[in-house]
Amino acid sequence: MRIEGRCHCGNLGFELETERTWETIGPRECDCSFCRAHATRCVSDPAGNATVFVADPDRLIRYRFGLRTAQFLVCGGCGVYIGAYAEEEDVGGLSTLNLRATAHHERAGAAVTYGPEAAAGRRARRRDRWTPTELRLGVPPPAAG
Repeated sequence: MRIEGRCHCGNLGFELETERTWETIGPRECDCSFCRAHATRCVSDPAGNATVFVADPDRLIRYRFGLRTAQFLVCGGCGVYIGAYAEEEDVGGLSTLNLRATAHHERAGAAVTYGPEAAAGRRARRRDRWTPTELRLGVPPPAAG
């Protein structure tokens, strides 16, 4: 399955390739203050792969908070949050991507709590659950299919 998403103005976008189905991919609704404010429903697949496209890197906001172990990717043009991205020395880029930036925004998500995690536990969870991701700066998202 391929899931494509993009911000409202088209500056940021992503493609997630996964063998999972809608029944098994398990969208999550994180209960942190950032995710609640954006009503996120994120998906990832450690056996899949993703590409994040950024047409104009100057309009990419890489917001960090809490333990500061990931970048929350927000478009500086239209304000849409497309997902979180982290680079880990031993595995490269990883992401969890926001279904709210796709045509599948209505898919239900399971509530999750990550607040009690320490930085090491958070990084370990991402290695286990997030999608290997290539971040392409200066490359616009492909046209909607």
